[in-house]
Amino acid sequence: MNNIRSKVFGSLISAKPAFSLWTQNMRTRNLTNIGYIQNSVVLNTNVFNRNNVFMGNSLLVQNICCVNECKYYSKNENNCSVSSTLKNNDASIVITNNDARTLMIQDDVCDSLASGQEGSLPMSGEEGNWSSEMKWIMSQETKDVLCPPKDLSDIDGLTPDVRPSFNFAAYVNKSHMLQEMVKLGVDLSKWEKRKGIGSFILRLEFERDMKQHIVFLHDVGVAAEDLGQWLSINPMIFKETLDDLHARLNYLHLMNFTQNQITRIISRNPYWLLFSNIRIDNRLGYFQKSFDLTGAEVRSLAAKQPKLITLNLYNVQRTSFAVVEEMGFTAIEMKSLLLTKPKLWMAHGVSLLRRFNFAHNEMGLSHSQLVQFPHVLLSREFRLKQRHEYLKTIGRNQYNPLQPNYVSPSALVAGDDAEFCNTIAKTSVQDFNDFLKTM
Repeated sequence: MNNIRSKVFGSLISAKPAFSLWTQNMRTRNLTNIGYIQNSVVLNTNVFNRNNVFMGNSLLVQNICCVNECKYYSKNENNCSVSSTLKNNDASIVITNNDARTLMIQDDVCDSLASGQEGSLPMSGEEGNWSSEMKWIMSQETKDVLCPPKDLSDIDGLTPDVRPSFNFAAYVNKSHMLQEMVKLGVDLSKWEKRKGIGSFILRLEFERDMKQHIVFLHDVGVAAEDLGQWLSINPMIFKETLDDLHARLNYLHLMNFTQNQITRIISRNPYWLLFSNIRIDNRLGYFQKSFDLTGAEVRSLAAKQPKLITLNLYNVQRTSFAVVEEMGFTAIEMKSLLLTKPKLWMAHGVSLLRRFNFAHNEMGLSHSQLVQFPHVLLSREFRLKQRHEYLKTIGRNQYNPLQPNYVSPSALVAGDDAEFCNTIAKTSVQDFNDFLKTM
């Protein structure tokens, strides 16, 4: 039997059998990765340094190296090991393994290979069909990835489940959490524009990390139709613990905020809940001390413009300085402006100063009139200038309430052009549009 095996292996090495087809399409690996051959046969081909791993019902080949020249193949009967030296030019590779269970080639396999019949290599005690394996290999070689798949479900298998992406589009179809966010009306594009939000959100689970936060917001008073917009602005709410959120809500109750005021604060300013109780208390104390406000006035200010409380205090201080020192309002007038139009402290400082200069110096509105009609300072500058210049052209720029043909500053900046022409200028819209072409 040993002589028969030697003849069989000699014929396999010297000849190019029909089974060498699959060895010519193996991927190349580094020679240092070659460690052993398990249940495999080295075939002679014209390809150097090719190896691969085939797993199937009838074939298991690991770490094969095929070279142009095979010097010898022998079996040591003493230690039941097989050693083979393969050479190609200056390359020399020695493959050994002392495990008799993995390196012993079965008699029926050798007989089938020697006779040229279809054989099967044993794989973990299972037998398969060699021809079916060959057909599968050939089908993979001829498969064109550009051709549309017969089954649309195969599209998911063409790429990994998780891969780097610049947006959430690659994850929405497989992420239950993102699907629930879309159902709520969350604008995922706003999350994508913020650094670090994507990597944080994708690690969350809807039931475990997000559902209770959404229930909390709804219980506080955020309307169901507003939850999507609220979460689009502040997804960082999911980093806060429910205990901290309840503590910040309890603080507002302790500070005698009404339920309507709390609902308005949380709904209009999504970032409020990110501030600790100490920071909110310091902010409220700053406004109360800087503008000489009472407790009720502080609560009214916070409910009327909750974003002002969490605004950068440098911007608040800069606007306060401009109102008093550059515009000339008194402290009492500044307090009245704050309580009437707190949005003035959120406006751009340079634009606010330009609007004041035009209203006060060009239109002749006094400080008391601007305090009485503070929304003039929030009107767009070009709109204020266009309407004033048109009234000046037709002789109706009269803003003194003690004089006839009085024009209210609030009516000047209110309504559209048609309403302005009909109620204030008493002219047609066409005349006003013709005037605008001359500016």
